[in-house]
Amino acid sequence: MTVIEHNLQQLQLLSTVLLQLQPEHYRCIKDWPGQPSVGKHVRHVLDHYQQLRLAVASGRLDYRLRLRDEGAETDQAKALFWIGQLKPWLASLNAADLDSQLTYQFAEGQTYTSVERELDFVASHSVHHLALIHAMLEQWDYAWPDSAGVHSSTQEYQQQCAP
Repeated sequence: MTVIEHNLQQLQLLSTVLLQLQPEHYRCIKDWPGQPSVGKHVRHVLDHYQQLRLAVASGRLDYRLRLRDEGAETDQAKALFWIGQLKPWLASLNAADLDSQLTYQFAEGQTYTSVERELDFVASHSVHHLALIHAMLEQWDYAWPDSAGVHSSTQEYQQQCAP
């Protein structure tokens, strides 16, 4: 699976989960550190993708400048809209785009990265948040896609170990 396919898969899994949720479960704030909700996790994931999309256009990446669209925290339709914007953008990326170098700004300074490396990061980041979302939704017994919240490398390892 390519890095683009992996990202498209993560966004599709997120869509699949969002389409079945009751709005009150999407917005329900958990009594966990940081008082998260499913919507907050979704917004956070989408913010990273949106910031990377801006960086591909500008050549500068700083995840600290994320949009933080609070509307996507409470409105599944808005989150699904952003997913609908991101999927064609991802599908349009080509080999030259993946090789593009980005200036990466972080709290301690600046370095360089590539679009491909950052796509690998946002895919893994999405997997992590899907796993947290799964834990938050367990009490309501939603259907959960088997691969949601499980990294592709873990899936490959499990297939190798299967009898």
